[in-house]
Amino acid sequence: MKPNDKLTSKHIKWMLATFFTWTFDLYDLFSILLVTPYIAELFFPSKILLLSIAATYASFLTSFIMRPVGATYFGTRISDKLGRKKAISYGIIGLVITATLQGTLPTYAIAGIIAPILLIILRLAEGFFVGGITSGSHTIGPESVPERHRGWVGGMGFAGAGAAYLIASAWFYMTAILFPGPLYLVWGWRVMFFGGLLPLAVLGFVNYLVPESETWERVKNRGKIVKSPVRELFSSKYRRMLGIALLITIGWALMYYIPQGLFPTFLAKVNKLSKPEIGITMIIASVGMLIGPTLGGEISQHIGRKIMSIIGAIIVIAIVAPSFLYLASLTFKSLTNIIFTAFIISLLSDFGGGIVMIYLNELYPTSIRGTGVAFTWNTGFAIAGASPTIISLVLASIGGIPKFPIVMFYSLIIAAIIILIGSLLTPETRGNISKEIEVTTKESV
Repeated sequence: MKPNDKLTSKHIKWMLATFFTWTFDLYDLFSILLVTPYIAELFFPSKILLLSIAATYASFLTSFIMRPVGATYFGTRISDKLGRKKAISYGIIGLVITATLQGTLPTYAIAGIIAPILLIILRLAEGFFVGGITSGSHTIGPESVPERHRGWVGGMGFAGAGAAYLIASAWFYMTAILFPGPLYLVWGWRVMFFGGLLPLAVLGFVNYLVPESETWERVKNRGKIVKSPVRELFSSKYRRMLGIALLITIGWALMYYIPQGLFPTFLAKVNKLSKPEIGITMIIASVGMLIGPTLGGEISQHIGRKIMSIIGAIIVIAIVAPSFLYLASLTFKSLTNIIFTAFIISLLSDFGGGIVMIYLNELYPTSIRGTGVAFTWNTGFAIAGASPTIISLVLASIGGIPKFPIVMFYSLIIAAIIILIGSLLTPETRGNISKEIEVTTKESV
């Protein structure tokens, strides 16, 4: 290892800031996915269960609608002008307030139509702050570590979603034990949302222990801050690049939200698992979600982001999509096989997706990186975030739960094709940040 490839305490702090911020950023987004099969009729009562579930997934989707807005505002006004740390700190404060308040909401039986309206308003506000946070969290680690470590650090940043699902699944398991049966519909789901207070610990860590990004400070000190990063992003210089990046991001986001977004409902309705069994299954599956992207990111450091993305898409077609057909054949009596299959799906579904965070950081220069990364990431995930709702509506229209496995199979194939198209069109980005740093260093001498 070269001397300048060594990780220092500053690098580790930047890396942990990315990982932990994204982890607790996503905790509440995943909480609603885990409790959807049980709270659907509390907020969106319907004689058709799948319509209630689809409506609840739609409330999950509303948070994604505001994520690109928050990303653009925070990226342009805060991250690229005032620094990555401020974007993280301001976003976490808003996230904690909006996430926790969801646990205090009245249900439809108590407040009527006001209940789902309040839920949607809070989800919209939460999405704004989640999008804003990414303008700092998704850049401070990947742009700051030595070149040798960018691949796995970017992959680990993506794997923060796996850590979030792991924490949310563990919390779901505990609430299922503490509030069994009908009691869960009274208090269990509320306690799930009260976990939205957890990001306060990350806020303290970032504010007091993490230094500002030196890569961003170098641009600031040279007077290279762009007046309007969002206008620059949409200029002819970056327009084609942005379109390709969105295609890749949408594809890998679909590979996250189709399996993980629908897993709890699939396990409950197809495999007939109980809440504690679902909790255990998702805890173990979440470990796969941690390992897959991190390993894929590290491999991309050796073979390139483009090739790694293509390989990941092929794995989806060959292994991940067919695995859902096999999973559907298992009953609750085969819990060990169900858990193992869920683990493999989670491990491989975003194996190639480990490139996304570092790929976006390498695609955009430091002067617009906060805006570019956050806007592309959140727009891609906003579009993909509609997939659980769309799939639920498709199921309701073509025969319901019996069609669940085949719909999952074809949805994953479509996602993989989108990834392949974007990956074939994109240029290789590995090493771009180091090249930019080398140029700015020479200019300042």
